[in-house]
Amino acid sequence: MGYRSDVTISFYTSNQSQIPFAAIKLWFDENYPVREAQDEWGVEIEAGDNYVNVWYEDVKWYDSYNHVQAVQAAIEKFVDTFEANDKDDAHYEMVRIGEDVNDIEREASAYSHYLLDVSRTIRFN
Repeated sequence: MGYRSDVTISFYTSNQSQIPFAAIKLWFDENYPVREAQDEWGVEIEAGDNYVNVWYEDVKWYDSYNHVQAVQAAIEKFVDTFEANDKDDAHYEMVRIGEDVNDIEREASAYSHYLLDVSRTIRFN
């Protein structure tokens, strides 16, 4: 069965006069490994006025997996393409929540706006 995680990655622009969202959406369509994600990972993709969010639910997010490596390579390419660590125009954020209560990882470009938020709840089923 293996250890499972939920992962969300967001790509967005905060200054559409400098980097229009259309440029980010085009970059995403050309560079993000969507086909493999949809075929094998059950990914959901949501696009708004200035963002693209990618949602993975209940997946084995291991660094040794090809898709995870492809996602990391895409994020690096996003940072390089839009100079996301050098300017306050284009950003990415990624949050991974594991099965263990304290297993939360977050990474983001240097000037991200911290739009991804984590909330754990307790429910009685």
